[in-house]
Amino acid sequence: MKRLILTSLVLSVSIAQAAPFKNIRIGDNDGFGFDADANFASLVGDGGSVDRNGDGHLGAGDVLPSLNGNQAVATNNGDDFDNRLNEGYGGTGFADNGTSGVEFTDIAISTSYDASSAAGKVYDANTSTYGAGGEFPASPSNQLPNQPGFVFDFFIAEGDIVAGQDIFFNLIFGDYDVTPAELDFVFAGGSQTQALTAQNNGPDDGLIQAAYAELGFYDVLTWDNDLNAWHGYVGVNFDAPNEPYTAFDYVELSVKKIEAEVPAPAVLWLLLPGFALVAARRRK
Repeated sequence: MKRLILTSLVLSVSIAQAAPFKNIRIGDNDGFGFDADANFASLVGDGGSVDRNGDGHLGAGDVLPSLNGNQAVATNNGDDFDNRLNEGYGGTGFADNGTSGVEFTDIAISTSYDASSAAGKVYDANTSTYGAGGEFPASPSNQLPNQPGFVFDFFIAEGDIVAGQDIFFNLIFGDYDVTPAELDFVFAGGSQTQALTAQNNGPDDGLIQAAYAELGFYDVLTWDNDLNAWHGYVGVNFDAPNEPYTAFDYVELSVKKIEAEVPAPAVLWLLLPGFALVAARRRK
């Protein structure tokens, strides 16, 4: 896995100003790794092409592949995949201080993954073949064996971000449809837990969505007098103990909220005071 791509800052005794902060991303915008598949054009989803808008990229409004061709995407259904190759961390205007979680991107977060691995039935879009796949990532909580967890830990030089401006948690994910679930944010000075509303049941199995959450600037960033810089820290845990199958392309913190990749209405799937998580499209 490639390490963090730093386009602006160097972490040392002090952090020098170089470029405005734009985002820090865990994972790559590569269609869950399926964009590289030699068989991309023929991958089938819920009765048709996975690439609904025909742009050669799996994004919001498209669907995850039904790898066994039965038009359903689920655990114990032949749909486990591991497309992790050169996944990494990127962005602009920060210095990394221990960001983690890339191992949860471009892989089926599935309860049947280990069994599929043992049977050599994990699909790899990089080679368009089945095999054992890589090791399934360890859960952030030993009581939640099938949950992803991400940590953003970084510094921003003074002058590279405007104090008090909006900070957004953006994500591209697929096939979230089982309740209950909540999103746990852990900040340097506290935490915040929000309930999630699952996608409605419908014909769009494996639907990929773009979503964002607006976070408080001073929750995400605290001033470090010693380094004369902002220290950013956010842990993000998905707590959905009954969800047997989902997938994440990437997650990020950004000064801009993510935009839908298809012309579809934004659908609110979570609304609580001080927090908005908006999905690009509603699915089952």
